[in-house]
Amino acid sequence: MTNFLTKLKLIYLPYLIISLLVISIYSFLNWLLIMYWQLISPNEELVNFWLPMAISILAVAIWLRPRVKLLSLKTQRNNLPFLYYFVAALAILAPTIIAQEYLITATGKLTSLQTIEQIDRHHLTKYYRLKKHFIDKKRSAFYIRSEVTGRNSEHIVFYIDIVSPILDSAGKYNSPVAWLGTEYSKSVSSSMSNTEKHEAYTAFAKDTEKEFNSKDLDLFDYLDHIGNSDTHRGFINALKTSSAYSGDADRQVILIAQKGVFENRNGDKLQWIFYSFGIGAGIWLILIAIPKLNRAGLKKYTPRTWQADAMAFFKPFAGMKWRDTGITGILIGVNVLIFTIMVFAGLGVISFDTADLYKWGANYGPAVKNGEWWRLITCMFLHGGVMHLLMNMFGLLLVAAFLRSLLDNLKLGITYFICGLLASLASIWWNPTIVSIGASGAIFGLYGVAIALLTTNKSGTGNKKGILLSFLFFVGVNLLFGLIGNTDNAAHIGGLVSGLIMGYVLYFFIEAPKPPRKKRIKIKQETITPDTGQTAEPA
Repeated sequence: MTNFLTKLKLIYLPYLIISLLVISIYSFLNWLLIMYWQLISPNEELVNFWLPMAISILAVAIWLRPRVKLLSLKTQRNNLPFLYYFVAALAILAPTIIAQEYLITATGKLTSLQTIEQIDRHHLTKYYRLKKHFIDKKRSAFYIRSEVTGRNSEHIVFYIDIVSPILDSAGKYNSPVAWLGTEYSKSVSSSMSNTEKHEAYTAFAKDTEKEFNSKDLDLFDYLDHIGNSDTHRGFINALKTSSAYSGDADRQVILIAQKGVFENRNGDKLQWIFYSFGIGAGIWLILIAIPKLNRAGLKKYTPRTWQADAMAFFKPFAGMKWRDTGITGILIGVNVLIFTIMVFAGLGVISFDTADLYKWGANYGPAVKNGEWWRLITCMFLHGGVMHLLMNMFGLLLVAAFLRSLLDNLKLGITYFICGLLASLASIWWNPTIVSIGASGAIFGLYGVAIALLTTNKSGTGNKKGILLSFLFFVGVNLLFGLIGNTDNAAHIGGLVSGLIMGYVLYFFIEAPKPPRKKRIKIKQETITPDTGQTAEPA
């Protein structure tokens, strides 16, 4: 019983406090800064999922990780602690996400208007109810976009975003003050040929046109003023093509039709905040009740303030200097920084629209030929989404860990940029009509350098065969996925070939590793006198 009470005090109670603080403080700041004061307008996906996930993981790593070590969780693979961290983070994340969804619907104010023209007389609210309205389908405008999804880019989702002017009545063709948004989507396999993809999209477009023409857009109970999201950006791009559009696109009001009783808009979200919190707390209680306490760790454990816990989390980075990170750290930092800026600019998280990537410097043959040569370089630091970024940075870390012992920062950096540049040129040479982005061409170049050096005597005497096979496997799998997925294999092959060539060129600028020096060990000899048993030193 004493052991269980100790667990409750040192592990379970801190978990409850951390969970409640994360849920309440994050929800309050979201409501205050974004919903009430409207100081910033970040992407809803970032606010409702990605930031809560990051905060939950950090909270567990900073405050709960030292306490989990008080449990005896030793296994052969030592994977039980990770399970505990994962469950704790998930138990905090689930109610936090549901709370944000509840805030969006619950705090939104309903404004009743006689006509849509009155919307400018009121402060913008979340919901609207119109007594008189007419949706002008004849002046509708549409925007086509696509999105690559899946862990290995195995799906392509086609979107058709349509905006229609909201007017007071039929026949009144004034400049719209608000638009009704309607979105259609269809997912297809990215392994399909270009002809099959075109046929799938053509069929989808025909079905969408037929459904939209037969739909009565005036049948709705209230309107939802949507926030910053991929859908909202699609609607903004659609209205820019409309003949009825005028003014600043970002200031246009986009509304979505909603059916049903307004008072029921929240559903069961509020209850599920408490349900998910209770389920997570119950599972965590069972998990900490099963193992025994780590007596050795308990004796060494001294309760710390939250400030001390926070500093302990960052202790591995204490004293680290900028130059110690090397060119690899700088490259990863720049890639992550640009991705983060794009996310906070409201361009998305899971994926970015092709038009936005082009504006930020994606590689595109006609643009490069027209003098925008800088796209050959800027495309190396752009990524299509969070999974694209993570996979590329993992591949970079893997190969850089090997090359760091062979190439200094200058050689590694020059190799990265040359291979990336040649990969970009290969991409527009093979298919000049596609928009391509990513650091994978430069990274494949580094793998080419590593593979080339592993076939020489300049890469040491360790497990060369094993490393070579693992690199070849990594390259082969990625090239295979490039054949069946929505991947620019021309850039991959261009980077790989240029890396192989550069590897053999660098061979002449790398010193062969020196064999380990054999240490001479002096052994002190002792002899035993038989008759007395005394130890005597040899002469």
